[in-house]
Order: sequence, then C-alpha cells, then structure tokens
Amino acid sequence: MICRQTAEIIDALNSLELGLRELGLWSDNRPDAESLSSTLPFCYDTLEIEQWLQFIFLGRMRELLEQGDDLPKICSIYPYIEMLAGAGKNVDPRLVELVKQIDEKITMGIGSGERI
Repeated sequence: MICRQTAEIIDALNSLELGLRELGLWSDNRPDAESLSSTLPFCYDTLEIEQWLQFIFLGRMRELLEQGDDLPKICSIYPYIEMLAGAGKNVDPRLVELVKQIDEKITMGIGSGERI
C-alpha cells in the first residue's frame, strides 16, 4: 500500500512531466552520456534545467519508487530554479510552481515547519 505522502509525490512527478510536455520543454532526444555524467549540482554545466528534470530527476525518482527504495527526505530544487530566474534565465512560472510543489511534497514534515 502506498502512503499518502508517496501518492502525493507520484502525483507531483506526473504533473511535472505533463507540465514539461505542455510547455514544449520535453525532449525525445536524450543528451549524450558526457552531458548526463556531470558531477556538478543539477548538471548546470552541461544541461538546461528542463533536461535535468526530465533525464536525471524524474528518471531517478521513478526508479526509487519502482524499486520500493526510500525517497529523499529533503528536496531543494526550487531555490535553484529561483536563482536561475533571478539571474535572468527565462524560466516559465508554471515550471517554477511545479518544482515548488515537488519540493514541498518531498520535504513535508521536515525542519522547523516552514515550507519551502
């Protein structure tokens, strides 16, 4: 049986995929292995944020769910997206909101009670 938080995370991940598709940010072309193997956070030196979300984040989260592994207790993608937007990168507000929802669902109940 899936707990409520896990079900909400699955819904948020599905919403992110749908949002990427609706915004025209989904790609059928996988980046090359070198781009995907960056060791920097969010592969910021080799991938656009939407590529990282599609090819790294969504894939890894779904893999954890399928294998029944523990999900992360904390997620902090939203601050990075905000930083990108603040630095002049054109980030659709709908994508920002979808990422914020994922951070909130994963981080639910952690910390001082403040939501991300």
